Amino acid sequence: MNAQVFEITYLDLLICALLMLIPYAVSRWLRLGLDRDLLVGTIRVFVQLLLVGFILEWVFAINHPLPILGILLIMTANAGVHAAKRAGLPQTRIILTAIGVIGVSSFAVSAYVFYLVVGVTPYFNPMYVIPMMGISLNGAMNAIAIGARALDEGIRDGRERIEAALCVGATSWQASNYVVQRAIRQAMTPAINALMTAGIVQLPGVMTGQIIGGVDPVMAVRYQVVIFYMLASIVALSTIGGTLILSRGYFTSSHQLK
Repeated sequence: MNAQVFEITYLDLLICALLMLIPYAVSRWLRLGLDRDLLVGTIRVFVQLLLVGFILEWVFAINHPLPILGILLIMTANAGVHAAKRAGLPQTRIILTAIGVIGVSSFAVSAYVFYLVVGVTPYFNPMYVIPMMGISLNGAMNAIAIGARALDEGIRDGRERIEAALCVGATSWQASNYVVQRAIRQAMTPAINALMTAGIVQLPGVMTGQIIGGVDPVMAVRYQVVIFYMLASIVALSTIGGTLILSRGYFTSSHQLK
């Protein structure tokens, strides 16, 4: 499939940035208090993505596994930190747990997809590894953030119920499993909704980008299906692992609520 790719200049980006005046004006008009976040976000997405573009251009030119591994590790660490911050729980224990769970689930499932499904060669091919790992890490980060926040709120709101169950001999898991289940369900809901609405309500970003770039639509769809399956698996693993590990931190070794 041959398609014309229209070039976007820096001037075009600045013109497009004028669209951000719409949510900014809405925030000011309704006094939503989002003015600063919108302004900072508009500037950050411009600067950060341009910087990433230059870094990736350099990495692609080097074509060596070590810089790619370094970038992936930095991305994983950032994902863990931001997951804890989004959950409103920026404690060291939660950050380290998020980094570990996000890293293990994303690397494991992505490796399965790269080498058994797509057949990426060489094994460190940055054109595939970095973008797809970025999608994986973002999905895991969002899931951990939602699950950790829901868990914390559930434990705090249900403190009396949990303590009552502990008093009659229940273990920490028996007393809090309903909170854990609800947190996992909330964290997995966005990924499930994406599976349900893909192609009907929205055309996913990866598929849209490939089509605009001239890839055959059927091949673009295949890649998007692979990414959906990959994301759903990563979200499930990271949510279950992270929520179970974090839930233990609310109890002592004697099954007492801290």
